[in-house]
Amino acid sequence: MGFVRGAARVISGIGLAGVGVLHLCWSAGLNWPAKNRARLASATVGNARAMPAPGPTAVVGAVALVGGVVTAGALGESRLIVSGRRLIGLGLLTRAVLGGEVALRVLGMGPADPRFRRLDARAYRPLCAVLGAAVLLGSRRTSSRHDRSATA
Repeated sequence: MGFVRGAARVISGIGLAGVGVLHLCWSAGLNWPAKNRARLASATVGNARAMPAPGPTAVVGAVALVGGVVTAGALGESRLIVSGRRLIGLGLLTRAVLGGEVALRVLGMGPADPRFRRLDARAYRPLCAVLGAAVLLGSRRTSSRHDRSATA
């Protein structure tokens, strides 16, 4: 495996696993890094009164953890797994390009407050862009000529 592909898999695996753990912590009632639930909701879903229930938040956490395992390469190189990686990468890049306000609308949530818009521009969109690019770089297959010369 090439250096870039390996580094991309490490970055995407750790990044998505971190997102998953954070969501699982929020589903268990942790407010970090916010001081309280209302500030957490404002920062993460754009409305201080709209914090999702623990169940859906835990599902997001579990999906992100599985995504981390898949993008890190732990489940192999089958066509299905590689296709899954590519879908994850495209999903993250789509989120980066369209932004959080579009995501909130798709989820049926109200308009975002200024705090969320600021965090989305400074942190969430760039994070999605980096993770999406890393996932796609980690999804590249090595050329068969390179594979043959590496085993010869």
